[in-house]
Amino acid sequence: MSTAMEAMFAGRVYEGGRALRRTTVRHTHLAQPPLGIAMWRLGGERFRIAAIAWGSLGGRFRLAVAGEPRNRDLYFAALSPFAADLCARVRRVAENRVERRRGSYTELIPSDALQLVVANRTTVAALGLLGRYLAYLSDRGGVSPDPALIEAGKHLRFYARQARVPGQALIIPLDRLIAEHWATLLSPFEQANLAALDAQIDPPAGVHAFEASAAAEALARIGPEPTEDIDRVTDTLLRTFNAARRGSTDPAVVDRLLRPLRDHYRRLIEPVWLLMGRVVAREQGVAVAPSVRRRFEEDRVAFGRHVDWLAVGGRYRTRDTPRMAAMTLSRLEDAQSRYETERAIDDVACMVPFLLDGNAVRGRVASVDNQHWVVARVNRVRRALMTLDTDDQVVLPVGKQLWWTATFDDHPWEVQAVRPHGNGSRIVLMLCAPPTPARLPRASDLVTLSTLHIRNGYRLPLPNDPPWTHRPATPPPAPAPIDAGDDEIPPPAIDGATLPDPAVYT
Repeated sequence: MSTAMEAMFAGRVYEGGRALRRTTVRHTHLAQPPLGIAMWRLGGERFRIAAIAWGSLGGRFRLAVAGEPRNRDLYFAALSPFAADLCARVRRVAENRVERRRGSYTELIPSDALQLVVANRTTVAALGLLGRYLAYLSDRGGVSPDPALIEAGKHLRFYARQARVPGQALIIPLDRLIAEHWATLLSPFEQANLAALDAQIDPPAGVHAFEASAAAEALARIGPEPTEDIDRVTDTLLRTFNAARRGSTDPAVVDRLLRPLRDHYRRLIEPVWLLMGRVVAREQGVAVAPSVRRRFEEDRVAFGRHVDWLAVGGRYRTRDTPRMAAMTLSRLEDAQSRYETERAIDDVACMVPFLLDGNAVRGRVASVDNQHWVVARVNRVRRALMTLDTDDQVVLPVGKQLWWTATFDDHPWEVQAVRPHGNGSRIVLMLCAPPTPARLPRASDLVTLSTLHIRNGYRLPLPNDPPWTHRPATPPPAPAPIDAGDDEIPPPAIDGATLPDPAVYT
């Protein structure tokens, strides 16, 4: 985003007292309805989900509370309903397939994909850690874990990795969705609080967006990381629960003791669930950009390949090889470039920063000459010249290549001359390919040309055994089981308010 645009939005938001949309259309696919997930972790335990709620967003949610999530038996018993439901939903959605043709190649891809919606990017990371933990569970005492837990772990790990792909819509953190479509007064760190973001968009009557978001940030608890006041309540309830069950993991004993903890986490999750439903409903009312369909088709392809891979017993590596890392980086860079290009092509509001930075130009076609001949190497070839008149003066170097937004996946136009014309400029551009009707605008058309384009160029394939300099001389030892230590007695929680020197932990 252009610095000038950011300054303009900040001034307008401050003056108007509420957030402004920075786009005219929605650039993210939203299912009807998506599967919502809200969760809370245990303080200081990155792999321990104390409570998880899930269900079709806009409706009621199911809640699973482990009680003592550091106990393997209680933890798995609480997560099993969520794991079984997630696996069933994935299989059900993946069953219906449609044909997709690419040249002479035809493949069957899912007609839809299961979309997950969470409150923030921290929840995506927490789900990724949970997936990594469950996907590689080992036997304990000759007893194998529930297969649904392992399968659900692989699904969650896939979703967390897919979250890195720019423009994807398989898993949507709502803080990112709002930040991409709305201009607010919040810093990137403050945008992690979904309630503060929502308060900027829809503040109470007579309340400025800044004051509304400050109040929401102070009161709202979004998760998954607990604040100190929540940790104190949780620790008291956990101590009571553990003392009452006396080491028992019998469901008949545990279930009747879980009510205080369930009520505690239900009070925390209910406002978050309602907030997520309100945010999604508001965004679903906005028109969708044309390129969203293509991107979600790629999501469906990735979703289908993931399901097919698991169906044949496929396993994902815990760490990428150097070659895999290089390929992943290249794929993510291509996706980022294409996402930015499609956003600007679909949405004039997203093209404005490129116009301000001199990487795009917008004007009216004065004339088009498709009978211009030039010498290319040896032979004379036919090219087209376009004369473009702009309302404002522009500075473009001769030879700069710009792509017409209507043919951003084709050949560029090259700047031949720029001269003053009234209060604006007259630009002469030459098409860098033989002229065809599809490649030429008509006289008097209002067109935009920019440096944004999509061309699938050839890349040299990476060797199977590349000589990466950071590869160790000897392979590292095999890691210990990810759930090693689960049978150890958990240490008591530390309350910072009771320490003689609280700064020792800062």
